[in-house]
Amino acid sequence: MATTAAAAKAPAEIASAAPKKSKLLLIIIVAVVVLAAAGAAAWYFLAQGDAADDDEPRASSKPSLFLPVDQFTVNLQPEEGNQQFLQVAMTLKLADQETSDAIKALLPEVRSRVLLLLSSKKPSQLTSPEGKTKLAEEIIEQVEAPLPHGKHKAKAKTKKAKADAEDGKPAKKAKAKAKSEAEDEPPALSRVQAVYFTHFIIQ
Repeated sequence: MATTAAAAKAPAEIASAAPKKSKLLLIIIVAVVVLAAAGAAAWYFLAQGDAADDDEPRASSKPSLFLPVDQFTVNLQPEEGNQQFLQVAMTLKLADQETSDAIKALLPEVRSRVLLLLSSKKPSQLTSPEGKTKLAEEIIEQVEAPLPHGKHKAKAKTKKAKADAEDGKPAKKAKAKAKSEAEDEPPALSRVQAVYFTHFIIQ
């Protein structure tokens, strides 16, 4: 009798164990599928990010060049009968060593231009952040003005025009062509990229 009961119980246990194993196997399969999908998605987005980075222009690894400028002390334009003066020192951020060498070679002229600019200002024009930003832009213009911008290009165009004239082309046409090519060229990047004030006092 006991043997018969045990024999009847064994198939029941086997039958209940089979669904448990099937359920566990199903969970494992679902987990593997989810992990595989997540891995594929991560790979796709990483690949897209790398492709986008390749399309963007690479930032130049060339370090910035800075040129400190000695302090200026100038009388400002009087306001309401009050005479005030400005003490200012600055550092120029430059595009390359060639620009630094050019500024150093022309330093007396550069300082004179900046000095005249500073002495033409009124105190009220320099007290606000906007006024200082505008002054920095004007200083860049004055520093760049005497620098030899693209003289080698101008000389090359003159030589080409002369050669075209010697080849029988009318000089006027050659000159007009050179002028047209110059107008079509994109503007040169600023050689003085920024002005940083390291000392700025109005008294």
